[in-house]
Amino acid sequence: DMPKEDSLSAHSESAIGGAAARYNSALDMTLKALLNIKVLKEDLKNNTQRFQQVPSALQHFFNAFVSESIKTEGVYSCILSDLLSSLEEVISMSSDAAKVVVAILEFWCCWKNPEGESLVTRLFTLAENERMSCRKCRWITNYPEKSSYAIVMPADSIRQLKCAFESMKFVDILKVIRMEYQKSCNIKTGGCGESNFVHHFISRCPPVFTIVLEWEKSETEKEISETTKALDLELDISRLYVGLEPNTNYRLVSMVGCGEEEEHFCLAYENNRWVNLGRESLAGEDVSNWKSEVIFFGDFKVNLRQESLSGEDDGNWKSVVSFFGERKIRPEILFYEAVGSMA
Repeated sequence: DMPKEDSLSAHSESAIGGAAARYNSALDMTLKALLNIKVLKEDLKNNTQRFQQVPSALQHFFNAFVSESIKTEGVYSCILSDLLSSLEEVISMSSDAAKVVVAILEFWCCWKNPEGESLVTRLFTLAENERMSCRKCRWITNYPEKSSYAIVMPADSIRQLKCAFESMKFVDILKVIRMEYQKSCNIKTGGCGESNFVHHFISRCPPVFTIVLEWEKSETEKEISETTKALDLELDISRLYVGLEPNTNYRLVSMVGCGEEEEHFCLAYENNRWVNLGRESLAGEDVSNWKSEVIFFGDFKVNLRQESLSGEDDGNWKSVVSFFGERKIRPEILFYEAVGSMA
């Protein structure tokens, strides 16, 4: 029998409702991750006089964030609802957290200072230049500057390198992956056609360095665990970009992960501990103890300080392992903050 019209309508409404719920989850957790960036809060505090220049939903968000009234029960939920309505007017709904980050930052780009530079440009934009120096004919090619909000890395490549070279640091894994990208020495401009590595430069270091991990979304718990094992709490981005001072360090402050059924999670580093932030509130569940910084993705325990927890149990580790293990959470967005800006 053909499905009845009412049945089709109900199914359609259910599908739309499910998509909206996934989008709400992605937006909710991405906002929470952004709220944990100290330099963002400081920038907003120093520019409160310009809040009138932005859409009302964003204005309310900024005011509540700076005044910390956003932590009052019920306030965050109302602000989230207003932002959802505002964003739906300018973008299509997506449950992809990386696309949600872009949507949020593009929405914030409407706010500019008198010099014409937006908050997003100041804090999040990464302006990269590429240069190829041919090892065969010595021809040098400079490529146009490219701006982005993050570097995008394939999770499977990270996993493969970490499994092959267990002691390799996360930043060096990123460097090796980027080195695999080569360009040909352009014959039309006087080159020889030889393939060469590309060197990366940045004219300034953004206060926030964002990494997006791309997943196939069919990974097993073991594969998620092996990938997450590669993550480091600190990155020295002078390992990635030519010409930077050594020890240009960034520290992981928050991340967004995606579990089964595209449910999103935010883990944030607050008061010397990692917390899992709940839905539509800023209340956090402690996922670490005071002696270490440990995150659970899949069934793997990642000790970011490389300190042993053998023999220790603070009473909630089993429930934390169960919570993340059952959901097979994939870390998708990593927000690192410049160590100097966190002082």
